[in-house]
Parts: sequence; structure tokens; C-alpha cells
Amino acid sequence: MEITVEDVKKLSTSGLMEKLSTNSNGLSSEDAFKRLKIYGYNEIEENEQNHLKKFFSYFWGPIPWMIEFALILSLLIQHWPEFTVILILLLINGLVGFWQEDKADNAIELLKEKLAYNAQLLRDGKWTKITSKNIVPGDITKINLGDIVPADIKLIEGDYVTVDESSLTGESLPVDKKIGDICYSGSIIQKGQMNGIVFATGMNTFFGRAAGLVSTVSTKSHLQKAVITIGNYLIILDFIMVFLIFIVGLIRQENFFDILGFALVLTIASIPVAQPAVLSVTLTVGAMALAKKKAIVSKLSAIEEIAGMDVLFSDKTGTLTKNEISIAKIESYNGFSDNDVIFFAGLASLRLEQDPLDKAILTKMDTTENLSKNAQNYKILKFNPFDPIRKSTESEIQYKNEYKFKVSKGAPQVILTLLNEEILKTKIERNVDNFAAKGYRSLGVAKTDKNGVWEFLGLIALYDPPKKSSKKTIADAKSMGIEVKMITGDHIAIAKEIAKELDLNTNIQLPVTFLDQPRLEAVKTIEDASGFAEVFPEHKYKIVELLQSTGKIV
Repeated sequence: MEITVEDVKKLSTSGLMEKLSTNSNGLSSEDAFKRLKIYGYNEIEENEQNHLKKFFSYFWGPIPWMIEFALILSLLIQHWPEFTVILILLLINGLVGFWQEDKADNAIELLKEKLAYNAQLLRDGKWTKITSKNIVPGDITKINLGDIVPADIKLIEGDYVTVDESSLTGESLPVDKKIGDICYSGSIIQKGQMNGIVFATGMNTFFGRAAGLVSTVSTKSHLQKAVITIGNYLIILDFIMVFLIFIVGLIRQENFFDILGFALVLTIASIPVAQPAVLSVTLTVGAMALAKKKAIVSKLSAIEEIAGMDVLFSDKTGTLTKNEISIAKIESYNGFSDNDVIFFAGLASLRLEQDPLDKAILTKMDTTENLSKNAQNYKILKFNPFDPIRKSTESEIQYKNEYKFKVSKGAPQVILTLLNEEILKTKIERNVDNFAAKGYRSLGVAKTDKNGVWEFLGLIALYDPPKKSSKKTIADAKSMGIEVKMITGDHIAIAKEIAKELDLNTNIQLPVTFLDQPRLEAVKTIEDASGFAEVFPEHKYKIVELLQSTGKIV
């Protein structure tokens, strides 16, 4: 029974449990085993090829057929030197290619085993750790700080969690979720703890469906296409010439085996017998060189493919950027300095179990001269942590033995409710809009004075900054004739700001600009754009498919 995300969002917790035939005590081991047989393992399915089949695939194709034809001819006329040389070349091609790709497959399998993780499930009425691949719809799971969400789940119990969904949606900033929200498989919990009910596993998850788009595509590399084209041309030419030799030989009434000898010479002369072996050995040398740089080459033809690419689409979050929150800018008010804003924001942050925002502020505070030392004069008496409803944190502070005060940080609109100054509110709201236009998330900071009156200290603009190496890497790629385009699920304003910092063109578009267009117009839109923002996995697939249809290597 497949259930969609839209259905899950509409259903109440009790309704979803009824739909999935489960309850708050979770599933029994027996029921889970039965469901495992129905739904299969909670993993991304891959088209695994039999080792024997994979090995023999190296002897299948236009040029291998011609080599095998020459091998049979040399066997029939008992030309053993030719037979031996041809057989060795044929085996070298098959064995070298099979050995390299099989070694890569084994390395990938080993990596997957190391990355396998357990999930906390409520089975038989008690919490237990079970390998994530054995999760089934209807399971009750617990997610904590640092966990990878093991399947698509609906949150049913707990306060809130902060989730990094950048690997799925491309959004660089974490998302706060509460009861009733959906957490997708593959996202990472950065703060909090909640329980959820599993409604989709394996290929039925949001991530699985995206992976399924790619797995349905079976394309040949440009190298393979070129070799096949050459092979087809030579096969036709060789067939015509061998046919003519046989006709002439029969008219002259020559010995049949003499005719076969001529056919063998012509076949060997007309095909590049050593080509497959030379290609395999050359590409294997390249694969070994890449292995020293920690790259796994799963297909030898991929080396030539990446070397000849025309367009490079790069994800933004975690690829071009650090995938960590940093402070972009500070706007201070009421005579306070930028350091004051950071310092008091740090007092409203928790050093233990830091969320990404707290970490960015405390890192800035610790690396700014005198701020960390000054903190010794302040003692946190009480701390109210962030929650998605209040959207702010608050600390009660004792300054030496002199006085107490409160400090709060959070969403600007929440912090502004503490103030009475309408003129200042208008100015702050305008600055928040300016930050938003650049794709920054704003954080407001306020504190009480000795009389308990709230005063606004300033705004902190947060963003995910580019990696130091990204700008040079893009410049190097461009110098090699590669067109670099950015593609992200993040907001278009953030994408344009990052593009500007990386010296990329800021002509960033949204998927709607090409989705409903005829193919030729859609291709033109993609070619003209310097990147796309607010995309989903299916959009990425469509963009690449459209450009590849024009013959570009993407």
C-alpha cells in the first residue's frame, strides 16, 4: 500500500496509524518481518550485474565481434601465431577492463558497508537499535542530534528538531520542524529529539524517487559511441571486401582455405585488433592516477567522458559552499557596536548541543579579541532554548554582583514585539528586507537595561559562505573551456549572491522558465542561464536531459 506525502500531510497521527495498521507501541517483530517481504529492504535499489555476465560483456560489440571473427578464421586455417596474438589481445581487453571496474565496485560496496547505520525503532513495545535497511512502513522511530533520518517519517511526538535538508532540497539553512511535519530520508538532525512514524521506505521515499530517475537512464558514453561507430563502419567495409574476395576466389576456382587465408589477412588489416586492449590499458592507468587522488572510477569510459565535458553543473550547498552557517554582516543600533551585538547574542546561545546558528555566533565571539575574556563577568542564571513556536532564545544574566538583565535573540519579527519604538521598528524591518534580498537570514538581538526595559542591539545576517577553493576551481574549469553553471534548491536571492562572490554570471533562473516551454525554447533558456535556483531533483534531471539531447557532454 503506497501512501503519498500529500496524503500524510492531511492525515492526523491517529488517522495515519490506522492507515498503516500500527499503533503507538510500534510493530511486533513478526509483523515487521511480514512487511519486509511486502515492501522490501529500506535501501536504494541498484541494477547489479552478474560477474560472469559483466566479464563476457567485454567480448560483446562490433570490434570484439570482428576480432573474434578473425580468431575463428585463424583457427580454421591453423595460423597459430596469428591465433595466439589475437587471443592475447582479446583477453587483455576483457581482463583489464573487468579487473579495474570490479575493483571499483568492491571499493564502493565496502564504502557502503562502512556508511551503513542503525535506527532506533519501537519494536515489540520497547526501543531497540535495528539496521536501517530493515525499517518498514508503520515503524515508530526516534531521531536525535546527529542522526540521519532513516526513512520518510511524520513527526508525532516531541518538542522540535532542526534538520539539515541540503542534500535533498539544496537549502543551505537548517529547517525547524515540529509535530505534524515531514522529515525526509537522508536529511540530518542538527538539534532536538522527536519520534516519528515511518510511511515510506526505500525507492518510495523522496530520495528514492529522485534516485529512481537516474537509475532508469542507460546511456553510452561518447567514447563508446565513437568506438561503436568506427566498428560498424569497419564491419560493413570488411564484409563487402571479404564477400568480393570469396566471389573472385570461387570464380578462379582457388582452394577454399587459401581464400580463408586472404579473408583473415584482410580482416586483421581492416580492424584495429589492439584498439580495445590499448584503450583499456590507457584508461586503467588514468584510473590508477585518479585513485591516488581518492577518486573511485566505477566505469573506465567515465574518464574520457569527464575529460571531454562541455558543461559542468555544480550543486551549491556543500559543494561550492561550506554547508555551515557563518555571519555575513552585522547591523547595530542604539549606539551599540558590532562586537556588542555578537557578545550579547553569544550570551543568549547555548554552548552545549550547539545548533548551527549558536555555533556561528559563539565561534565569532571566541575569535574576537577580548569578547571571550569579558564573558567571565557574566553568569547565565536561566536559559530558555529555542523552539519553533516562540522562534527565539532567552537568557537571564547576572553581571558580577551588580545587577541582572535578560538578553534574547531570534527571528527579528519576534524580537521586535519586545520594543515600543515604532520608528526604529520601521528601520529594522527595512534592513531585514535588504538582507533578505541578498539571501541572508536575519537574527535580531535585544537586551533589557537596568530598569528592565528592552532595547534593540542589532541584526546579524547569516548565510552559507563559499569554500575558499571554489572560486579558483571555477576559474580553472572556465580556462579549460568548460561552461560552469550553478544549480541549487536554495532561494534565488541566495543563489545570485553566491554566484556574484564566485565570479559566476548572476543570470540565475527558476525552473518555471523552461518547464512549460517547447523543447528547443527550453534548451535555449537553459543554455542562456548561468544557473537555476529553487529546483527539485526531477528538475535537475530534466535540465541535464535537455542539454544532453543537443549532443553536449554534461
